[in-house]
Amino acid sequence: MTFRSFFTRYRFTSKLMIAYLLLTVIPMSLLGYISYRQYTQSIENQVGRYIPGLLRQAMDKIDLKLEEFQNTVDLIYNSDEIVSILRLGPPSAESPQSRLLQDRYTVENYLSRVYLSSNYKDILGVFILSKGRIFQQAKLAYEGFEPESILRGVGENDRGHDRIILPYETNLRFEGNPPYLLLVRDIGDFDNRTTLGTMVIAVTLSFIGEVLDELDGGEQAELWLMDESGLIVYHPDSSRIGTRYAEAALFPLTDGSFKRDRPVKELYGVSKSPENGWMLVYRIPVRGLTAETEGVRQATIAAFVLFAAVTGAISLLIAWRFTRPLNRLSKLMVDVQRGNFEVDMKIDSRDEVGLLAHRFNAMVKRIRELILENYQMELRQREAEWYALQFQINPHFMYNTLETISVAVELGEKEKVVDMVALLGRMLRFSLDNRRRIVPIAEELQHAEDFLRIQKYRFEDALEYDIRCDVESARYGTLKVILQPILENSIKYGLEHRQKVRIEMIITQLDPADGHPGGIRIVIRDDGIGMSAERLAEIRGLLAETAVVRRDAHFGLANVHSRIESRFGKPYGLSVESEEGKGTTVIVEIPALPMEEVAA
Repeated sequence: MTFRSFFTRYRFTSKLMIAYLLLTVIPMSLLGYISYRQYTQSIENQVGRYIPGLLRQAMDKIDLKLEEFQNTVDLIYNSDEIVSILRLGPPSAESPQSRLLQDRYTVENYLSRVYLSSNYKDILGVFILSKGRIFQQAKLAYEGFEPESILRGVGENDRGHDRIILPYETNLRFEGNPPYLLLVRDIGDFDNRTTLGTMVIAVTLSFIGEVLDELDGGEQAELWLMDESGLIVYHPDSSRIGTRYAEAALFPLTDGSFKRDRPVKELYGVSKSPENGWMLVYRIPVRGLTAETEGVRQATIAAFVLFAAVTGAISLLIAWRFTRPLNRLSKLMVDVQRGNFEVDMKIDSRDEVGLLAHRFNAMVKRIRELILENYQMELRQREAEWYALQFQINPHFMYNTLETISVAVELGEKEKVVDMVALLGRMLRFSLDNRRRIVPIAEELQHAEDFLRIQKYRFEDALEYDIRCDVESARYGTLKVILQPILENSIKYGLEHRQKVRIEMIITQLDPADGHPGGIRIVIRDDGIGMSAERLAEIRGLLAETAVVRRDAHFGLANVHSRIESRFGKPYGLSVESEEGKGTTVIVEIPALPMEEVAA
């Protein structure tokens, strides 16, 4: 669609509203969207730069804490008695049982006093493996401590190096199943340059949780600690500890921040420990970063919607004030198109719309004057044709009637002759009275009945008729001589190929309904030969023509219809229904015109 067709295709109100959307709503929407996107992007960038630094600090704290726990092994050297006990060789069958018990009591009492005191609240238990002996002390009941699994895989090259054992690498379980890790360090005899044994310290992971809690990542953020292979060392959800985070291999870096878009857009922060290779991971949905801006966004949207509604209402009001007279003018033009020229576009404005309305009124007034002139001319023409029609019909009817009277005189039917002469005289007086155009329906019916009685004398038993009137025939008026031509057609074509014809005439009054203005209906029905569908279509086309119908078959029907329609307008006039072999029905509809309203 081209730019030009846009302005020719839509209504003016639609154009104004589309222009309003293009010039205000859409630009403001785009500006608000771009501003919001820039703002959220800046938040993401700031968080991306800020989070890795916090993670490094947290990772340093964790490493420092682990180093602190590992250094507690050196507390053994504060007691010469404990070192002396650990220097003793492995127990033999000759070793006194009392000495062994005394040594155990001494070492384990020391472990309890030093390592399980309030100074080291995160230590769950301490185990010393020395020359076949086990010294152990713990805050909680435990089971599954297996020295072999701890010492398994430790060669001579590993001696002196610290080791960290995770819970899934051993069967050791404490009461309540708290998450923990085992710190393993050899106890050296510096004087003799030998190893006194191995100390295993069980440390609860709550200290990692305390460090991570300081980060305060928010409800939607997730923090966890894992090794380089993705095995989770610590997670706030303890059921995740020991599981593998499969996507660790997809991380583009191990120290810094990055974003991933699937399945949802998320921001990651990673910090790797140089001491043990563990990685502290921070993950948060991007929408979680902008959660605090949601209120601002909602308020901005509400303000924008309110602004759009107010300005849209103002624009719509202006468009309505401008297009309302145009719409009214359009409806008046439709009325004029339908034939109603009694319209007037009243408007007080002096703008272009007011000028258009003024010229429209002048145009309609001129059209009305021209129509009135043509209408009066047409009425005069039709009246002249009507008088000519009377002279065309009357000689034919007079000839037939006089011939019938002549035959009756020859037969000596005196009463018949007198009655026919009286009927003919009354018909002549009625039809030749040119002073009145509208007569009471009663007089028109009388004229029609006089005509049927004369025809009855002529055709005798070949003609039957019945007239029923259900209206106040003396109160309402009609055009003169509109029934006689119809009755003539019924008799002429009814007896054309039959020995007998019956004619019914029924007069009823209509109630206004279904868009019909109401009026009086006269139905004239005969049981003659009827007419074919082609002939019926021809007759209906003849009635629909506006030109004056000349003398032809059924010219009487056409002229009656033309007179009624010219005088009273549509939908008044004649309509014909017929079926071949079953007869014809002519329906005449005229307005219910009270005689007191007819001009003298």
